[in-house]
Amino acid sequence: MPDLETAVVLAVEDDPLNSALVRKLLLITGVGEIVCCRSAEEAREAVQNLYRLDLVLLDLQMPGEDGFSVYTWLRAQPHLSATRIVAASANVMSKDVDRAADLGFDGFLGKPFNFDRFSTQIARLLHGERVWEPR
Repeated sequence: MPDLETAVVLAVEDDPLNSALVRKLLLITGVGEIVCCRSAEEAREAVQNLYRLDLVLLDLQMPGEDGFSVYTWLRAQPHLSATRIVAASANVMSKDVDRAADLGFDGFLGKPFNFDRFSTQIARLLHGERVWEPR
């Protein structure tokens, strides 16, 4: 399992302000390599070019293809079998949380992120823990 300093994290977030915030939080956390994508299409392209990917923070509500279908595609990629995939969403209704759990997401982080817990949540995820904190 990677240390924060060597971790490669992909954040898929269509909102530019949220994307900048996620990047900043990951930098503060000490993540070594951060790749931000604004769409499912960008995420697919980025994944093909990454030599390693330890964690994906995946927005569920995006224009076009939603995070649930992106999750399904990511899980179908053989080289991502050990990658942790976490829903990162403001949609914390029980139907969305339950759907993420049923699909097999490794965690659920509700937005807005809790600044006091974010670094610990990321570290726990990178060490193989499930982090299910939609609120």
